[in-house]
Amino acid sequence: MNNKKPPAAPPVYRPQPVQLVLQRKTAQTKAPPVYRPQPTPHVAQRKVAQPKVAHGPNGTIQRKSAGPLRSNSPSARLAQLRPATALPVRTIQRQKADAQDYADKNGIAITASHQTVTDYVNNSANDKTKRKGLLEAWNLNNARWAIPEPADFATATGPTNPYAYNNWSVYQDWTTKTSGVTFTTPFGTGNVSAFHNHGAPKLGSNKQEWGKVDVGDAYVDYVGALRSGGLSDQQIATALLAENDGAFKSLKEKRAAAMIFSTVYLAEEWRKQGAAKIYRAMLRAIAAGTRNFNHFLADYKFIPAAQSGREMVARFYDVFNGDSNLADLSVHEQTYYNCLSPGPSDDWSSDDEMRTDTKKNLKSVNRLLAEKHTS
Repeated sequence: MNNKKPPAAPPVYRPQPVQLVLQRKTAQTKAPPVYRPQPTPHVAQRKVAQPKVAHGPNGTIQRKSAGPLRSNSPSARLAQLRPATALPVRTIQRQKADAQDYADKNGIAITASHQTVTDYVNNSANDKTKRKGLLEAWNLNNARWAIPEPADFATATGPTNPYAYNNWSVYQDWTTKTSGVTFTTPFGTGNVSAFHNHGAPKLGSNKQEWGKVDVGDAYVDYVGALRSGGLSDQQIATALLAENDGAFKSLKEKRAAAMIFSTVYLAEEWRKQGAAKIYRAMLRAIAAGTRNFNHFLADYKFIPAAQSGREMVARFYDVFNGDSNLADLSVHEQTYYNCLSPGPSDDWSSDDEMRTDTKKNLKSVNRLLAEKHTS
């Protein structure tokens, strides 16, 4: 009889309890935490950390930051090149400098500040012409800290020029499709006709309305006709500035005056706003005897080419706007610049304004403010 026991069954390894398995799986498969960037709070902190600061006459004012630029437009790129704090700081400094310059040149014994200029301008015992000039110098370039005009200036200053670009309906109503327009000027009784041609107003006059006298259609012709009556260049310039028709005795002189006047105020001003302002400065230099009309024919850059004229306006505007120094202009241009009348910044047009002026359809024309902006 065999008493051997059968061999023991091998041990059975059963799976771990479900709870244990789940715990191990959870521990093994748990993903690490993901840290995603949070753009909105980050941008908000940057905007608060970099506020603009505007310096006023009575202290400092905090303003909200403009935030990061999101545009690739010319104005946006230009803003990247100029710190946001530069313009407000420079504005009050420039106002003081302009007012002080006028005061020094006109014998006004003040140290220019908002309060001293306000006091002088509002003191009716002071000379009205000097009060007006000082106020214009302070309020130049749409000044942030402008001083209101005193009530008694209403009669002293007289009406604004009805032929300025922002008053003259012929200029204001002009479009690239304008044709068949006729108008009169301060000189003579004959009409000047105009239509749009090759990107700008084209002007002419019918000699049947001007005593059948011939004048020509170029600046050199206009100057020759203006001189034909025997007036000196100083007398001619003075009459043109004053819009004094009576100074010219012949229809030839009057027709030439009408043509040069309308060419500048309509055609050249359309090509680049600021052309008329420089023209008047040149007339002042001629009236003062420091220049003459031969110089004008060589120096008024709209005469040889419209683009040269635009570049001339650009150079003057850069000085006016504080982007260049007066010494950056040629000696002759410095003479003309010093004859500019004080006036608001909208006497000029900037590069970005011209680019966005769809009314003038200027997309194909390079109208950069100055050569330094082309890089």
